[in-house]
Amino acid sequence: MTRKNLIIIHRGKEYETDFLEIAAKVFALDENITTFCLDCRARQQIPEPEWRYPTLVVSLNSVYNLQVKRGHVLKNHAIDKLEQARRAQAGGATAPPLARFVFGMNLDPIAFGTHVILKPMSINSSGDGVHLFRRARAEMLRPGDFPPHHPIHHDPDGYLVQRFIDTGIHPGWNRVLTFLGEPIYETYGQLLTERPPLDAPDDVLANAIVAIQGSVRQRNWRVQEDVLAEARKIGAAFHDAPLLAVDFMRDQKTGRLYFLECNPGGNTWHFSSDQGGGINLRMELGQAHIHGEARAHVLGRKRMIEQFGAWDICARALVRKVHELAC
Repeated sequence: MTRKNLIIIHRGKEYETDFLEIAAKVFALDENITTFCLDCRARQQIPEPEWRYPTLVVSLNSVYNLQVKRGHVLKNHAIDKLEQARRAQAGGATAPPLARFVFGMNLDPIAFGTHVILKPMSINSSGDGVHLFRRARAEMLRPGDFPPHHPIHHDPDGYLVQRFIDTGIHPGWNRVLTFLGEPIYETYGQLLTERPPLDAPDDVLANAIVAIQGSVRQRNWRVQEDVLAEARKIGAAFHDAPLLAVDFMRDQKTGRLYFLECNPGGNTWHFSSDQGGGINLRMELGQAHIHGEARAHVLGRKRMIEQFGAWDICARALVRKVHELAC
């Protein structure tokens, strides 16, 4: 059979072990695939003779130094939240009604319901500037209702208004990481802070912590087949982005799942990333309070990999994509 190249571009040295382990599994599945694992920031280039073979490039970063001489490229890249919602719905998932927020706008009471969330359009890993309002109150908001330092005055991409999905007194969400459309782990997270009753005064609602990044939270394994099925829909809808961290909310009354976002920028490889999201998840799943931080990182990574057999899933998906797309 004809040799083919697979080039995996990751985001830093801490990712290297993971992708070398996955590359070994790719070779075990198909010895005709030669895999190169490169750091997106490295100046290393693939030798010219290697470009004679059909090639697929899979990159977790939108920018890299490799000069691609041939082949199909799948790469992570930023997609704004309005476009994410549109693509998710086109792919068969359900997203809560969402619109660009404008002061003084009227919101359809049927679509947006009694309560809404205001949140920044841009990526916000801290939960700052996310608020719960009654829909009628949101329609009356003016710039002066927010202090000068508030993100609503400064966010370069503006603000969004979204129908509020009530996940319960402790706001909760499901996170599924997909790679080339296949789920490779699933967690359930819940804030330990209670949100106020929905009939609380306006100022109490506005100051409530409702963002999933906004307070102390607890995460654990909770595998739910309907969540995985919805994640596969999102993986198919965003087939051009290899790595997705897909967040869903479940309405506590109806049980219906709603797509929130899929974080297509590519910085969610939490098995080994040295950014806060990855470190915190490994610490929680590795039970740092019992095992200590160093051991928790090892245990958390191991448990994440073993939940579904992530490396085997990644390897099979890569082999399939190489046969489909390498050229």
